[in-house]
Amino acid sequence: MTEDEKYYRQEWMSDDQWEATQFIADLMHGFHHVSGKFKPCGQGIEMNTRHARLATFDYDGLTRAVVMAHDRCIRFEVSPSGPGMICLLVHKRHSREGSMFERHPTLEEHVAQIRSSFPSQSGQAKETD
Repeated sequence: MTEDEKYYRQEWMSDDQWEATQFIADLMHGFHHVSGKFKPCGQGIEMNTRHARLATFDYDGLTRAVVMAHDRCIRFEVSPSGPGMICLLVHKRHSREGSMFERHPTLEEHVAQIRSSFPSQSGQAKETD
């Protein structure tokens, strides 16, 4: 049992829920930065927080979450959760193939799928001198 598991894993957590919990801790740069309580949500977990910096570059939590989710085969969702709060929902997936509710594609597969939906967009920003 790791030190994190010893202190942060709850008795109700399955291995999948523990992996989802570790995802949130890694996203927040460690359990010591997590400001919310983990709760079961079906086979996954949820956590309400007001301390998530989710952007694409500076304070790049959103980009890190997307890359980590695709690498780890995890479904990550952000939902509203009351005034000034958001709910982070995390569910472990176990396959790259199958129905929409069982699989999680790689980042490269998903990017290709999204780009094929918008063929007129080049995705290239103009360079400045």
